[in-house]
Amino acid sequence: MGVVVKFSAGVAMTLLFVIVVPYITDTYITPYITAAVSDSGFLFISSQTLIQILIFAVMIGFMLLLGGGAVFRWFGIFGILGMIVAYYILGDVTRAIIPLISTAIVWVIFTILRKRKEKKKGEMASKS
Repeated sequence: MGVVVKFSAGVAMTLLFVIVVPYITDTYITPYITAAVSDSGFLFISSQTLIQILIFAVMIGFMLLLGGGAVFRWFGIFGILGMIVAYYILGDVTRAIIPLISTAIVWVIFTILRKRKEKKKGEMASKS
């Protein structure tokens, strides 16, 4: 994949996440969840709380598919640069701070885990 494709994909995924996902959630998913839960209570959770929890779970799913971590995992640093440009196009670059910080944290964690795994493999290979 070329640099331009990765950059464009980062822009496209961010625009989808910021514009299309809220529209789909508000128009289709929220009414469906509201109709399914209706006025019933589950244990001590009111129906409104249950609806908010389910909508939050849906948004977490979209974040995993289209958020900063997914952009970084699929398209690398050029996708992240595209994400920053998408937020600039939308008029507020400061909204890119949280995805960038979360992407950096995930990258550090996975780097540490990968090094531990490689170290373990090296130790197992030397024992054999």
